[in-house]
Amino acid sequence: MLNYPQVTLDFMNHDHAEFVALRDQLLSKLSSQTPAQTINDLLTTLLQHTRQHFAEEERLMCETNFPPFPVHKGAHDAVLADMTDRAMRWKRDGDQNALREWLDGDVGDWFVNHVSTMDFVTARFIAAQQTPLGG
Repeated sequence: MLNYPQVTLDFMNHDHAEFVALRDQLLSKLSSQTPAQTINDLLTTLLQHTRQHFAEEERLMCETNFPPFPVHKGAHDAVLADMTDRAMRWKRDGDQNALREWLDGDVGDWFVNHVSTMDFVTARFIAAQQTPLGG
């Protein structure tokens, strides 16, 4: 179970919880005799979910003129490139141990760090921009 903070935007908290649930489901399936196609499908779902979540965050960052947008977007682009590469490696090699180690280690560490830093600050900024003055 990953320990990460809640942020000030509900949609982000919901998406983060869904990401963690998908990651945990993948880790669970990788620890059992799950067919490769099921792993492929879950990995694809995790990638699609992540892309959609990032797109919504990026849309709101643009709408609110979030000053460090390029840095946050760069982090999103880097992790999507890594996730895409790992999914292709999994489909090519079928190495359950490598996929499990990546999901458990790199992805878990990245997620906690990203939510605790970039998403935490971004959510506060966006929420402040969306709140009417005096409200």
